[in-house]
Amino acid sequence: MPHADASGLPCPPDAPTGAPARTARPSSAGVLAAVLLSVLTASSCGTAAGEGGAGTCTVRHETDRITSRFPSFKQLESTSWCGIDPDVPSRLPSHNDIRLVGVLNAVDDQAVLRDLQDPALEFRPAVPENVPPEIAELLPEGADWMTSGPADKRITEDLYSGSFFYDRRSGQVLFDCWNPPRKDGPAPAGTGG
Repeated sequence: MPHADASGLPCPPDAPTGAPARTARPSSAGVLAAVLLSVLTASSCGTAAGEGGAGTCTVRHETDRITSRFPSFKQLESTSWCGIDPDVPSRLPSHNDIRLVGVLNAVDDQAVLRDLQDPALEFRPAVPENVPPEIAELLPEGADWMTSGPADKRITEDLYSGSFFYDRRSGQVLFDCWNPPRKDGPAPAGTGG
């Protein structure tokens, strides 16, 4: 499947990233154009997965994108998150699975701390794993992370896979989910939301 460069234009499906694009039948008049197109394509399509292309975490801060997916946290003071498409480096919405990972600060952090004290939620100590470095560097120092299967289920409603880690010290929540849908209706056209 072809991937897209930062502008949303498709990269050649048969050329490895960083390699010149192949042309069907170059003519003497089109050689210069083909060379220029190859250089531009190779420079804009990025690198292979794990090298700044697919799977890249670009931190964003729009709170509405997170509150629309996790309304149980109500109003957010702040959030830092990224949507990661593990297969395709692109700014355009994808039909692939998207990993949404980040940290949120609820305005009512006391509600988060109350959840931690609810024995029905059965919180237990946990160590978040595989957190992208761009998010890990934003986590509170010395966090005391707790997780709960019942709390995860309450938030995800079994509609998607997701884990939520609550910090007992700061009241911040680290989330790591796959394809969490908006719970306030479909995204407005053109937002990819």
